[in-house]
Amino acid sequence: MRSPGRIVADRALTGLARLALRGFFRRIEITGRQHLTEDRPVLVVANHFNALLDPVLVVFALRELPRFVAKAALWRPVWVRPFLWLAGMVPVHRPQDGGDTASNQGVFRSCSEQLARGVTVALFPEGGVSPVPALQPLRTGAARIALSARAAGAEGLTILPIGLTYEDKVALRSRALVRIGSPIDVDAHLQHLDRPHADDGDTEVVRSLTDAIQDRLAGLSPAYTDEVDAAVLGRAADVALRRADAAPTEEVALAEREVLARRLAEVSATARDEVVDALAGYELRRSLAGLRDTEVVTRQTTGDLARTFLAALLRLLLLAPFALTGAVINALPYWGVHWAGRFVRNPGLRASARLLAGVALFPASWILVAWLLPWNSWWARTLVIVAAPVLGLVAVRTLETTVATARAWHGWITRIERSDRLEQLRRERSDLVATIERAAA
Repeated sequence: MRSPGRIVADRALTGLARLALRGFFRRIEITGRQHLTEDRPVLVVANHFNALLDPVLVVFALRELPRFVAKAALWRPVWVRPFLWLAGMVPVHRPQDGGDTASNQGVFRSCSEQLARGVTVALFPEGGVSPVPALQPLRTGAARIALSARAAGAEGLTILPIGLTYEDKVALRSRALVRIGSPIDVDAHLQHLDRPHADDGDTEVVRSLTDAIQDRLAGLSPAYTDEVDAAVLGRAADVALRRADAAPTEEVALAEREVLARRLAEVSATARDEVVDALAGYELRRSLAGLRDTEVVTRQTTGDLARTFLAALLRLLLLAPFALTGAVINALPYWGVHWAGRFVRNPGLRASARLLAGVALFPASWILVAWLLPWNSWWARTLVIVAAPVLGLVAVRTLETTVATARAWHGWITRIERSDRLEQLRRERSDLVATIERAAA
């Protein structure tokens, strides 16, 4: 059983992770929540594309802090160790890091014992951050931990695969997608192999279970050659899925877009080139006309657009006092987070640097504001610290709504001015959508 101190630390870190990601991302979509279970030991496996953001996103989706297995190289800086201990992370030595892999047996035993006690354990079985948005070949550690835990008494153990997708790995206020897949029942897998008593020493079973994890994760993770490939195919899917009756500020769901983009990634080179060429031609002519895709496709009337703008304006007027207060309190730490990523040369670590900067700067700013209050009252200062993050989110979302509404208004005016090009663009867009659908089919 976990100690009371460990329980408090886990809940505090879970809450902090969820709050940090609410500010970092504009929207986080989660699918497959029905696969979460609380009555069985769970080993979580996920793809690893974005350094520190990956485990924080897993915590957000699970709503609990599992024991993460992480590379021992993270423990080298002495100042980092208390934070890793606080997060309950478990170090594992990798051959490429030059560590003593013999000590990993103790790590595996520790994970097995925790799983047997019902504690959720999580790891990234690729063994490192993937350099491209595609799942890399998995190491055997996840399978070995699962089989060792089963031998240690973890009855009914399941392996829960989680796929993580980022609209933009670096930018603030982008979107993220968490897809929770159907779990692998370890007992059922061993029964299928006719090896019901196999343990982590059975290399054939370890390989088979690793392959099963690879197949399950591959179906949940992005599969693109590079970031440009992901952006182009995602854009094609976005165009094909956008509805004519959608509001000017409405976005295509990232989960829906990713399904179609993955299908396009798997088509033949000829069909793929046809889609890319058609998309490039349409995007060029649309950009020259000064129109966004949502303005080309929309069939909303002037009355529909006017009602949308008036509703947005009313919300802005109601939220303006709270948004302005939140902006004043959170402006400095926000810009600190924005600039934190620019001082990191490694693109794969920029988002992590921004997240860590936010965790440090925002609470410090809230405490400072509370301390500078003219009222010498603990309850007033506590109220400020509690209200500051909420007001900050209101400020950010109000700003985003303002920008989106202004763009929609500008697009409406541009549609009127460029009405001579609109029908031609719509015909080209229809041809593009037909090309995408033909390739995906």
